[in-house]
Amino acid sequence: MKALTDRMSYSIFAVLVGGILLSQAIALGLYRSDRAEAVADAEGGQLANCLAGFAQAIEEQPTDVRLAVLRSLKERELTVRTSAGHDVQLDVYEKQPRVAGKPEMSPAVSIPPFGMPVPPPPQPSVIEVSRQLKDGTWMRFHAPVTATDALREPGFLASLGGSAAVAILLSAWVLGFTTRPLRRFAAAANRLGIDMNAPSLEEAGPREVRLAAAAFNKMQRRLRAFVEDRTRMLAAVSHDLRTPLTRMRLRAEFIDDDVVRDKMLDDLSEMEAMIGSTLAFARDEAKHETIEPLELNAILARLGEDMREAGKPVGVTPSPFPVPIVGRRMALRRALGNLMENAVKYGQSAQVAVAITGENVTITIDDKGPGIPESEFENVFRPFFRLEASRSRDTGGTGLGLSVANDVVRAHGGEIRLANRPEGGLQVTVVLPMDPATAAA
Repeated sequence: MKALTDRMSYSIFAVLVGGILLSQAIALGLYRSDRAEAVADAEGGQLANCLAGFAQAIEEQPTDVRLAVLRSLKERELTVRTSAGHDVQLDVYEKQPRVAGKPEMSPAVSIPPFGMPVPPPPQPSVIEVSRQLKDGTWMRFHAPVTATDALREPGFLASLGGSAAVAILLSAWVLGFTTRPLRRFAAAANRLGIDMNAPSLEEAGPREVRLAAAAFNKMQRRLRAFVEDRTRMLAAVSHDLRTPLTRMRLRAEFIDDDVVRDKMLDDLSEMEAMIGSTLAFARDEAKHETIEPLELNAILARLGEDMREAGKPVGVTPSPFPVPIVGRRMALRRALGNLMENAVKYGQSAQVAVAITGENVTITIDDKGPGIPESEFENVFRPFFRLEASRSRDTGGTGLGLSVANDVVRAHGGEIRLANRPEGGLQVTVVLPMDPATAAA
């Protein structure tokens, strides 16, 4: 049941098909009942006409002949075959015969306010028609009821199955036509999360779909304009700050005190580094990279190898299966490299593991450092935020490493989670979506 309600398409399909099959079952029950009554009425009418003609033929005979015929019919039954191929028996009685299949009235006990239901009598298996002659003699035709169960007819069952199949196919087509715009919106939202400059959604289809597509495209244009305005503003501020910094550096060179001069030059270098990092963070040059298919195991293996060659203790445990993703190679290298650098710098070492979880891939980076207070988990992703205890300026950095990594991972449709390990140290978990086409295959 949960599988049916997990996806809207399955729920709608189940409702449509269930409703169609239920309506067909009700229609079949009504058809069987009405058909049995119609066949019984038709056959009864045919027997009545046949008996009327037979009785008229006997009454038109002379008296002695009529009495001889009736006497012969009383002594033995006469079987007549109708044009429809049914064998009909004729009986003659001195008084009105009792109809064998006639039901007797059953008393009903009244139970307010509804009363007690009385079961209906069984359907008769024989059709009987009686007629009284002028001399008081009764004649009766009786014949077995023709089987009228539609379920025993192969042609009817084939037509019923065919109509149900057509109804199910039409339901599937309508369902696909209805849910296709939702899949298009989901794909467009995923593209927008990875690439702000992705192509706009096609504004086609019914009026409601066109309105939703137009609203989505308008939102995309507003987001793109907002990011471009922010980039231009920060680039202008950074450019304007470089000029006075250059003048201050030139003036600092003329300071006679070597200690003061060196401290001032260090401060100016730090300010230039912060301005450069700010400009790179705002501009996010990686967004101009080409989005391409990537293999995550290979990217992490290369990062680990480069860091080990630089003397940094990094271990990488790849997934036993290929991990296909779609993204920007340099941006992901920068984000994952920042996380691994932080683990080595503040946690002595980095142990990286890759695992596939459904449609996503999970990357865990464990270190042996002091960890981070849980109250600061959200703050460490803020630009220029540094924990004084372990991430002070003396250790280097501008406080943009985690911000850049978080921005890149979110741009690829993923997320970063932090957790303190029970045995000590920090665990950084990166969740990225796998390539939908390759993952489905």
